[in-house]
Amino acid sequence: MHEWVDCHVHVLNGGMADVEELNHSQREIYGYASSNFLSVEGMDDAAQNAMAIYFKLLDRRNYAFGGLHHRFSYDTGREARRLWDIGLDGMKMIENKPNERKRLGIRQDDACLDSLYETASRWNIPLLIHVNDPVENWNWDACSEWAKNAGYYYGDGTFPSYEQIAEETIAMLERWPKVRFCMAHLFFMSNDEPRLRRLMERFPNLNLDITAGTEMYYAFDSQPEAWRQFFLDFSDRILFGTDNCLPAGPQDRKIAREINDLEQNFLIRSDRFPLWDRFIQGAGLPVKTIQRITADNFLRFAGNAPRPLNREKAMAYLEERLQDARYHLTDLETGTICGVLEALRSTQATD
Repeated sequence: MHEWVDCHVHVLNGGMADVEELNHSQREIYGYASSNFLSVEGMDDAAQNAMAIYFKLLDRRNYAFGGLHHRFSYDTGREARRLWDIGLDGMKMIENKPNERKRLGIRQDDACLDSLYETASRWNIPLLIHVNDPVENWNWDACSEWAKNAGYYYGDGTFPSYEQIAEETIAMLERWPKVRFCMAHLFFMSNDEPRLRRLMERFPNLNLDITAGTEMYYAFDSQPEAWRQFFLDFSDRILFGTDNCLPAGPQDRKIAREINDLEQNFLIRSDRFPLWDRFIQGAGLPVKTIQRITADNFLRFAGNAPRPLNREKAMAYLEERLQDARYHLTDLETGTICGVLEALRSTQATD
C-alpha cells in the first residue's frame, strides 16, 4: 500500500468554506495523507495567501505555498521571506501561464523577480512554478475544445510563443543554480522527452510534478518505453500532484475522480487501462519508485513535516493587507481575510 501526498491543489474564486471542503475531500474522499495548497495570487486574487494560511490552520498535516500579487510594485524577495516567516512551506508562481504572462508582462527571468530568487537561494525556499501550457494550445487545429472554451488558445499573435517562454525560463534556471525548482505539469514538455531529459541532466536542482493535463498522459502512451525509462532515471525528482480544486457539479466531480484514478493507475499498472474514449499504457513502476514519486520526493522538496504557523506574524500580515488601500480589495477578498484573521485569533486562544 503506497502513501499518497498531493503536491498540487487549489481553491479558485472561493473563500473559507471552499478551503474547508477541499481539505475534507482531499483526506476523506481521495485519501491523501497530506496535500499542498498552492496560492495563485498572481491571478489577481488577493485572498489566496490568506486561504493558504487557513489550509494549514485546518490540519497540521497540510502544506501550503504562498504566491506573489501584482497589484502594485514591491520587493518580491521581502514578500517571500514574510510568507516563509509566517510558516508557509514554499512559493508558487503562476506568472508565466500564457494568459497571465500576457496580462502581467512579467518574464520568468524578469528583473523584478531577482529578489525572489535570491531570497529563495539564501533561505532554501522551494519554488513550484507553472510555465507555459500544452504546446498544442498555440495551434488552432490541435487545441482542444475545452482549452478554447476556457480561453487557453494562444495562437492569435497577441501571446508570447511557447518557445519564447520556455527559453526565458531556461535562462532563469541557468542564473539560479542553487534554487530548488519544481516545474508543474512536467514543464509542459511531454511532447519532447529528449529535450526534457537534457534539461533534467543539465539542472540537478530541477524537479517536475506530473499533475495532469490529460495531454501529458496521452504523450506518455505514445512512447511508453521511453517515458517509463525517464521515470526510472529521474525517480528522485518527480512529484505526484492532481490539480484538485472544487468541482462545480456532479459531472466535474466525476471527471476529477477519473483524473485522480488515471494518475494513480498510470504509476501502478503495467497493462493498458481505459481513459475515457481510449486505452493507455501504464508505467508499472517498481514499488520503491512509486513511493518516491507519490510521497518521498515532495517531502524532500518541501520538508518532512509542514512548517508550523507563526500566528502572530500571520495576523500582522493579514491586518496590514486589510489596511493597505492599494490592494483595492473586493468584498469576497475582505471577507475571506477577515475570516482567516478571526480563525487565527480563536485558535491562538485555545492552543
